[in-house]
Amino acid sequence: MAGKEVTVRGRVHNIRATNKTCFIELREQYDTVQANLFANDTSTGMVKFAGKIPKETIVQLKAKVSKADKEVKSCTLSKIELTILEIWVVNRSAPMLPF
Repeated sequence: MAGKEVTVRGRVHNIRATNKTCFIELREQYDTVQANLFANDTSTGMVKFAGKIPKETIVQLKAKVSKADKEVKSCTLSKIELTILEIWVVNRSAPMLPF
C-alpha cells in the first residue's frame, strides 16, 4: 500500500512533538502505527495543533502510507508510517485522565 492515501481513525496513544515535527502513535485495539507531521510539508500551526491533542483522543487522519526507513520499535505495525495530510479530532478526551 506504499504511496496510497488512506483514512484512518484511532485513539492517540502517544505524541512526541517539537516546533517543527510531530509523531503520533495511533492505537486501534491492540495495533499501533506511527503517523508523522512535518512543518516542511504543512503549516507550523497544524504541527502545533497536533502536538497539543490529549492522549486517548479519537482522531481521524487522511494520510499517505510509506515504508518506514527503519523499523519503528514502539509500534506493532513497525514497517509502515503514515504521513498526515489532514487531521480531525472526532472526540477529545479529558485533559486529566483518572488513570
